Amino acid sequence: MDREELAPHVEELARVLGDKVDKERILKELDTYLNHYRVTLEWAKRNIVKKMGGDPCDLPGGEGRKTVADLTGSEQSVDLLVKVLTVNPKTIEVGGAQKNIVYGYMADGTGRVQYTVWETESVQLQEGSTVLIRNAYTKEYKGSPQLNLGNRALVEVSEEELEVADMPVGGGSVEVKVSELADGMNYVVICGKVTKLEEREITASGEKKNIVTGTLTDGTGSVELTVWGDSQLHEGDEVRIVGAYVKSWRGIPKLNLGDRAEVQVLEKGSLGDVDSVSPKVRTMEDVEMVGGAMDALVRGTLVDVRDGSGLIKRCPDCRRVLQKGTCRVHGKVKGVDDLRIKAILDDGSSSLNVVFGKELTEELLGLSLDEAVKLTMEERNPDLVREMAEEKLFARTLEVRGMVRSDDYGPMMIAREARFHDMDVREEGAKLLTDMEGFH
Repeated sequence: MDREELAPHVEELARVLGDKVDKERILKELDTYLNHYRVTLEWAKRNIVKKMGGDPCDLPGGEGRKTVADLTGSEQSVDLLVKVLTVNPKTIEVGGAQKNIVYGYMADGTGRVQYTVWETESVQLQEGSTVLIRNAYTKEYKGSPQLNLGNRALVEVSEEELEVADMPVGGGSVEVKVSELADGMNYVVICGKVTKLEEREITASGEKKNIVTGTLTDGTGSVELTVWGDSQLHEGDEVRIVGAYVKSWRGIPKLNLGDRAEVQVLEKGSLGDVDSVSPKVRTMEDVEMVGGAMDALVRGTLVDVRDGSGLIKRCPDCRRVLQKGTCRVHGKVKGVDDLRIKAILDDGSSSLNVVFGKELTEELLGLSLDEAVKLTMEERNPDLVREMAEEKLFARTLEVRGMVRSDDYGPMMIAREARFHDMDVREEGAKLLTDMEGFH
């Protein structure tokens, strides 16, 4: 936009700010946001007003009430009339502090949308209720809009009748992907290919019981499944499962098929070649929200190499790491040499502890175990390999795939694949600016 095109927007901002700020300064700020950073006009206005001491809510217009189908993933202030389908509370770590959030799905007559409530004290939702939401914002997430209820959002229970789209037969949840599974979900509808089926005998409530376990895979990842009744599954089947539920173990969601679950066998090839498809890159915030994953792909910058990295000694019997030559189970033992890297990756949304085993450590450092032992002895420096890891890996961007589990210390990935990711700086900068829009 040139100076003439910006003029009416400068006047509007000056009115909102009450002529507290010089118009030339407003013009300069607006020009910088639009023509240099290339953000949206709506976002630029809101940020300028906030930066200069005004209230963005005083801006005229706004995006008004929309339907779910109208959402683009770039709305800064939007109103919706929707039905709350699912309500899932979750505690996550933000900036080193615990934060309670709620996430789930909402829908209207045009479709469904995933949502997150970031201020749970001011916004409470009930499953099945129809609500009018004001001043929410959206971000694009996995190619689809995601609704966010931040500190400006208002929610009013509505008596208005609302026909809801995309509800499965029998009610309950909407269809989800493997990457969206989270602890506590009920009546899940999901499609995938069944592999690694195995019949097992367990003891439950003092009684022996036969169950079937396996893996369900779609284009977003894999999940372990358990059939508690008569199994209707066969190796290699492509299926649509209706009425499953999710329970987690160490943060890893697991799909369970009880008496209510129905299995619909699909035509071969309906889901494409899911076996050869790598999972899509997920944000660390997303993985943290659901608690873990059997198979996840993340991308982030390595910001720390933690204690316990480098050349280590393991117990020859139980493979535990020795502390000063001592195994906590077997006492003083002659340790076996091994390599590992314990690191922290950060992608801007959250951070994740990642452990790289021997093979991946050798690959990332370009150094074999034998070479590491030889160099350590020559230099007489037991921390040599860790120092090499810090020098070579710090501030590098990695794409890592593996299993993520959670404990009292948060989520941790056991990596099984890793590679350096060379970023396109322009592309990543544009993406960062787009992501920033959702936080203002």
